[in-house]
Amino acid sequence: MNYELLLINLEWLPEIFFWAIFLASAYLYFYKFRQGTINYALYYRRLIVGLISFRVFYAALLTISQYYIWSQNKFTQLLLNSPLDLSMPASGIFTKICQLSIVNCQKSGYFLFYSYGRFWLNALISIAAAFVFYLFLRALQKHQARFFEEGETELGLLSALIVGWPNFIVFLLLVFITVILVSVSRRLFFSEIYTTFGVPFLLSVLLLLLFGNKLTTLLNLNVLYI
Repeated sequence: MNYELLLINLEWLPEIFFWAIFLASAYLYFYKFRQGTINYALYYRRLIVGLISFRVFYAALLTISQYYIWSQNKFTQLLLNSPLDLSMPASGIFTKICQLSIVNCQKSGYFLFYSYGRFWLNALISIAAAFVFYLFLRALQKHQARFFEEGETELGLLSALIVGWPNFIVFLLLVFITVILVSVSRRLFFSEIYTTFGVPFLLSVLLLLLFGNKLTTLLNLNVLYI
């Protein structure tokens, strides 16, 4: 089996899935202009559960694939059973995970630590950042409800989960910029005073799906990649 081809195919999987989720969320958001009222928050929650499940599934899939690839070579087979010094500074959080886990981190410590840093840490940070953003949106909605339509706080959470880490930082900047642009456009062409966050969320996600790597490089955020 061509192991490099296997990894290349797996790299395409998130991009395809994220595009599918984005198109589904955009369809739901603009659906109200053609049909009657639906429970947008409920549909967005289902997409959120699906997206979180995918991030966990993808990290697990990469871990299993890495294990299989290393098991095919005599040299890398040694890494699968190599212990890890859990007293090293970089293993702090990983040590806590090992203490709570039924997995033998001493026997396969190196492989588990490698998988944690390479595959799982980004997924965990992406999910955590998205939910912190969601809590911020809910607090903002409580004080400034006019900036939100039905389901837009859930759309914000979904958007943050799509872009992930570290694109989330660029996402915040893009939301701020697109809110201003959409607000000005609506005031000029439609005489609308207030702008909600739905369209800026979707525009920001679209820009990151198209130009995410270039934008993070432009803003010198590559160092935050995990």
